Amino acid sequence: MKRMLGIFMVLLLVTAPAIAQGAAVEGDWELICVVVDGITYEDLDQQGLSMTMRLEADGTGVQTIDDEVYPVTWVEAEGEILIDDGGGPIPYILQPDGALLGEVSTGNSMTFVPAAAADSVAGAWQMTVAQSEGIIITDTSTLGIELSLLLNEDGTGTLFSSEGDSACTWTQSGAAVTIMMEDSQPQSFVLQGDGTLEWVVNGVTLILTRTDGVPAAQAPEVSENEAVVSEYGFRVELPQDWVAIDSEYIAQIIESVGEAIASANGLDQSLLDQLAASNTSLYYAPDMTANFNVVREPAGNVTMDNFTALEPSYQQLFTAQGITDFKLSGPVEIGGNAYYMGTFTALAGLEQTQYFCVANGYIYTITLTNVSDSDAQQIMESFEIL
Repeated sequence: MKRMLGIFMVLLLVTAPAIAQGAAVEGDWELICVVVDGITYEDLDQQGLSMTMRLEADGTGVQTIDDEVYPVTWVEAEGEILIDDGGGPIPYILQPDGALLGEVSTGNSMTFVPAAAADSVAGAWQMTVAQSEGIIITDTSTLGIELSLLLNEDGTGTLFSSEGDSACTWTQSGAAVTIMMEDSQPQSFVLQGDGTLEWVVNGVTLILTRTDGVPAAQAPEVSENEAVVSEYGFRVELPQDWVAIDSEYIAQIIESVGEAIASANGLDQSLLDQLAASNTSLYYAPDMTANFNVVREPAGNVTMDNFTALEPSYQQLFTAQGITDFKLSGPVEIGGNAYYMGTFTALAGLEQTQYFCVANGYIYTITLTNVSDSDAQQIMESFEIL
């Protein structure tokens, strides 16, 4: 299968619409069959292969291969339709049954048929499902992301999101939809057979469903940041839409994606047990790219006055994990509290900062991972030991 897919992609990228200029070949076409080394492959959608093309009357066109759009040109010469995407023309012949057969080389060919007219995507759309690395989230409210789309019949539109509204223009070629926003690269959407609209962004698949009405403009939500109190004796104000990884959150994830998927991604009771065993509170940004945790441990004879004596021990601990750049500095005062600061580079290349505070007979260690400066400032200035 991998070999067939590799040859298939070579065939497609070497080819491009160069189709006989005539009413019979203008319009939308869909790939239904590939022959590689004499072996015929059909039901391509079940094999994860997708290709369509549109041939315009002026000899131009586009090919869409797995959501990627490529410009093409086409001409008719001596009974053949020559399709060229810049890699050289490939001859196609219009068959008696209306199919378009392109013989790439001996034993290798592709067959297109006129694509069924796709419904226009003009209208209102709302994100209802998100999928990434096998995790399917049907309750998108847990992501803290709002997304809707209004596409007008005249090719204009608006993208509404929790980050603000963006005017756009759009075009449609069969099931392929291209949306252009100001100061942004064109975005490729695909109209699925079930009537949903699919958008892949940074490896995350967003699925939008038609709505009956026009989506209301969704200005960024303005809400007071949530202050949470930990069982380990502190209070902190979370940046907007951050979440605490606790039993309530785990229950929401399991309800949304199912226990098997949640557990496969480490979001289950075992995670809560690990956090409890280490007296740790864990918090995540809405897109899960940043987090911070707070660990409480007995201080023994350690105070803020003699805390620097622990630096060699911390360096030894990190060196055992392959981290050699741990440095301790301070003290500094943030939000009325005194902290020592530890900085190091994690194995994944993420810059991390730790803040150490001794109070009430405990050492509180706050570790920030990939946290923005503004969020870090809010977290640290609001942190309060009770």
